Amino acid sequence: MRRLLTLTVLASALAASSAHAADLRLGLNTSAALGCQIVGLRAGVQSDRIGLYGQVSYCNAQNATGASFGGGVSYDVAKFNNLNVYLLGGIDTLPSGSLATSLGAGLRYSTPLLPVEGYVEAGAQFIRSSLLTVPGPRLALGVNYRLSVENLQGSMVPDPKQADDASVQYAGSAPAECNLTQEQDVASARATASSAASSGLSDASGAYGAVYSGISYNVSVGGVSISGNSAKVSGSVKLSATQRSSGQPVGGTFGGTISLTRNGCGWRATGYSRG
Repeated sequence: MRRLLTLTVLASALAASSAHAADLRLGLNTSAALGCQIVGLRAGVQSDRIGLYGQVSYCNAQNATGASFGGGVSYDVAKFNNLNVYLLGGIDTLPSGSLATSLGAGLRYSTPLLPVEGYVEAGAQFIRSSLLTVPGPRLALGVNYRLSVENLQGSMVPDPKQADDASVQYAGSAPAECNLTQEQDVASARATASSAASSGLSDASGAYGAVYSGISYNVSVGGVSISGNSAKVSGSVKLSATQRSSGQPVGGTFGGTISLTRNGCGWRATGYSRG
């Protein structure tokens, strides 16, 4: 039982953009493109809607095999819950000595509190040689580990009191154009933390559905501490389920703290720690 609850809470609540924060990304990438199958490493940074990345890959082409180096830029155009839609363009060197430029669009999915995200990209690639330019399709899949800079800065925010204490520690204010009172800013932080925890728990429930039935949970939020553009919200999660193999009920209540960073006039979740 303890193992289930620990895994579920951790899976549902670990470590989303604002003009005051940047996300650092490091991940694995594989792509199928004209004349070259690539497996590589990608590292990048994103601030607000704009992202930059560099990539080193292994390229297995018909006429040349070796390392490929490149980079690109992306721009987020839309967001639907945990799904981001973006446009991107890039350039890569090929072992043959030619250059390959690419244009396309991508979908990036991440749960609110997990620092892992997956993405798929599709578009066109153009290989430029000394004689001609050859067009072709390009498809890429990858997974990233994401670290928010605000998540590191969040350690400067005092921890709020326990979940059963609705205390408020406030040392900051929303941007003037948002026209928010302190009470509205605090309420927005609580609502964001509650929504992020519920979304993460929903994803975890699906992952463990083959082992446990009747998984239910209740999220409660309490104390809030806001300092500048970072915040922490304490809370608790009450979990219950039935183990399919034995029919035995399991459950428990866990406390923790969700870290937030300011996102325009609202907030986004960037991390979780158990209390």
